[in-house]
Amino acid sequence: MEMKVVCDCGQKYAFEVEPVNGQMPAVINCPSCGADGTHAANDILSQILPDPSPPLPVAPAVEPAAPVGGLRINRASPAPMSATAGAPPLPAAPRPITAMGAPAMMSAAVKSMPEKEFSLGLGILGAVIGAALGAGLMYGFYLWSDFRFPLMGTGIGALTGLGARILARGTDMALGGIAGAIALLATGSTLYLIFGDIAALFFVSMVVSVSFAYKIAG
Repeated sequence: MEMKVVCDCGQKYAFEVEPVNGQMPAVINCPSCGADGTHAANDILSQILPDPSPPLPVAPAVEPAAPVGGLRINRASPAPMSATAGAPPLPAAPRPITAMGAPAMMSAAVKSMPEKEFSLGLGILGAVIGAALGAGLMYGFYLWSDFRFPLMGTGIGALTGLGARILARGTDMALGGIAGAIALLATGSTLYLIFGDIAALFFVSMVVSVSFAYKIAG
């Protein structure tokens, strides 16, 4: 028989089932949220299926006894005992429950989930975090190795654009421009800390850094 269950989350799903003693033969779960739907299915079965009526008692066979003093006494003969008497009936093996249209239901559930929206504010925050991380790595490498390499500023631009893209949950032309400006400021400041007054000479490094940030976030 076909069963249709409505989960507390609002998901509807159907499946074929053969009840055992008026109950579900196995546990079922909502394909959307995974909640246990066995109890709800049992309630539906109790409304659909009638209560099993108790079997009618069978009167024991009566055989005539030998007459005693002119009187005939009837004695009830004991019921024959079978080899399986008293043994409880074995429940039928549960059949696997196959949800009807499960792929379509799962697809509809995924589509109904709210998608994460693009956030320009979080993207700007991600750009600031990425620029700070890139500047820290560049300046820390300089302090550790005492080696000044201006093209390392491109790493600041890449981390700035990546941070903006991740936190914004997407890309945008405006976000790319803001990320480029933040990368330019971070790269110029870091180059000034390393090279001093001649940092302005490394214009190519700053342009490449801005380009990386803009392409990744925009």
